[in-house]
Amino acid sequence: MFEFLSQELNELYGEDKKKLRTNTILYGHLEEGRWHTHLQPPLSSESIAQFEAGLKQEFPPQYKNFLSLYNGCYIFDLLRVAGKEPDTFKGMSIEEQAHSPFPLEYMKDLYLRKRTPKSHFIFADSVVKNTYYVIDVDSQVLEMDFRTKKIINTYEDLKIFLYEILFEGKENLTNGIYYEFE
Repeated sequence: MFEFLSQELNELYGEDKKKLRTNTILYGHLEEGRWHTHLQPPLSSESIAQFEAGLKQEFPPQYKNFLSLYNGCYIFDLLRVAGKEPDTFKGMSIEEQAHSPFPLEYMKDLYLRKRTPKSHFIFADSVVKNTYYVIDVDSQVLEMDFRTKKIINTYEDLKIFLYEILFEGKENLTNGIYYEFE
């Protein structure tokens, strides 16, 4: 269902990529230590079940499907999808640590508010857009404004949402738009 993501990124970046020992793939080298995009390696079904049990939360089916292909990602500086943090950072290089999945529990802690419906599963954010993303009870992805907590946009599902991010990212690359972070 989500295989298109790595296929599109491989096609877009070509040889401008690097595979780490952790099997994370970095795409689009920008400068020392900075990459435009990265995909985390998949989680097994058993790891996903343990992840859910550890967080005492059942994940939406489409997010579980995503984790079975990518344990989180960072795309075009536009989107950070959370995943399962490594059990240990021991033996990992600084680069491998820096490109580890952003922990799902931290994502939830960042954006969960008193009035957030319990049916909203917080899974991603965008520093560039000042937004975060939830999957609702109808399996739609809702783009939420960080400050006002209002819905900015609604996507039919996670697949369509990721296609939209890919489209925007490709447009930015074509137009030479890159975001600087300090």
